[in-house]
Amino acid sequence: MNIPEQLPLDPQWLLHRPIAGPRNGHIGEQVFCERWLALQQREVEFREVEEPEHTTKLAQIIINARLPEIGERECTVAASWACYLGCNIGASVIHLGDRLKAGAGDYRRFVAAWAIHNTRSIGVNGGYRAIEIMLAPADCIKTDLFSFGALKRAPDLSLTDCEVVEHLWLWLGTDEGAAWLADCQREIDRRQAAAWRAEHEFNNAMSAGETAKAGHE
Repeated sequence: MNIPEQLPLDPQWLLHRPIAGPRNGHIGEQVFCERWLALQQREVEFREVEEPEHTTKLAQIIINARLPEIGERECTVAASWACYLGCNIGASVIHLGDRLKAGAGDYRRFVAAWAIHNTRSIGVNGGYRAIEIMLAPADCIKTDLFSFGALKRAPDLSLTDCEVVEHLWLWLGTDEGAAWLADCQREIDRRQAAAWRAEHEFNNAMSAGETAKAGHE
C-alpha cells in the first residue's frame, strides 16, 4: 500500500488566533488582534521572500528567523504577541522602546525594551518571564478569585516561540511595523473617544432623568 506524501501547507488554512483572545472592554487588545488578522490576510508579493510557494505575510515579517516553515503554532504565537501589545504591559514595552530610540536606534529599540522587560525576576510576576505570561494557556493560569491571572506553572515554550516573538519586536521597529503600530493606535484613540462620548451622554441622560423625576415628586 502506497502512502501518499503529505500535502504542502496552504497558507490559507492557517488561523491567526491568540492563545487567549482579547478581553471584553479592552479596546487596545481588540484593535491589535483585528489589525493583525487583517495584516496577515494581505497578499504578499512573491519577490519579497525566498520561497514563494510557502509565502505568508508572517513569513515575510520574521524572515530573518530562518524558520523552515510557518505553521499554526507560529501563527498562534504571533497573534498572542499582537494581543499583548494592547494590554497595559505591552504598552509599557512600546513606551520603553520609544525611550530607547536614541541609543538602540529605530530597528532594535523594541527588541531591546523586550529584553529588559522579559528578564526573569523573583519579585516580579511570581518569577515568571513576560513571554511565559504572554503564551500561557488556560491550564497554566490560576483560577482563584484574587489571583488576577497569575500563573500556577510555566507553559512549555520552545526556542522557536522565543525567536518568533523577538523577531516580531524587531519588525515593529521597521518602517512597515511603525506604520502598522501607528494605525492601531489611531484606531484605539478613536474607539476610546467614542466610548467616552457614549458614556458621557448616557450619564447626562441618567442625570436629566433623575432631575425630572425629582421635580415631579
